[in-house]
Amino acid sequence: MVAERKPRARRGSAPGLIRDAARALFAEHGYGTSTREIAERAGVSHELIFRYFDSKANLFVEAVLNPLLDAVDQLHRSWLTEVSESRGTEKEYVREFVTAFFDFLTDNSAIAQAMTRVVTESTNDEEVQNVRRRIDSTLQAMVSSLESYLSARNIAVARLGLQLRVMLLTIGVTANILPYTYVSDEAVPSRDEVFDIILRSSFSMWGLSFDEADGATFSTRRKRR
Repeated sequence: MVAERKPRARRGSAPGLIRDAARALFAEHGYGTSTREIAERAGVSHELIFRYFDSKANLFVEAVLNPLLDAVDQLHRSWLTEVSESRGTEKEYVREFVTAFFDFLTDNSAIAQAMTRVVTESTNDEEVQNVRRRIDSTLQAMVSSLESYLSARNIAVARLGLQLRVMLLTIGVTANILPYTYVSDEAVPSRDEVFDIILRSSFSMWGLSFDEADGATFSTRRKRR
């Protein structure tokens, strides 16, 4: 019996199919996933991976690392724009950032899961170091902006870089790990309840007070623009 052939990918669609497949497999199996497995999942020839991405390391950057850091950088730029135009208060800035980052991670859970697997399971020290350098560079840019903003308002936040990292990790773990700590999906708290706790924690980190009105205004998922 002749094996059934998979339909060929549409012209121009291969890079996207490869990125999607790589993201899913890195999330499922970590960096040990082979390029042949990725090609099989994507439904493309193995050679196309190296034509478009040169190496597995570059594919990981394009499929996982860049989308995550681009999202963080975009949030940073949006915050800078809002601050420069005085569009809101400190509470509103924190609320918007938490909402957007949580939404990104829940909508792109494979990215967060792949990142977690690579940094905790990879035996490729060079690749892990590259990930660490890229993340640190992105966060340092945010810390510099925050330091200038807080200093201009005479607001003191101890160990700002650590505070920022803890906030991002709190959101990330909550978005992707929290549901699995409950016995069933039905037992998982509602999104509003989760946001209430995240906001309380985030406000506290930045020395902001929290009241019930803060939680209430956060209960509706941010509309996509």
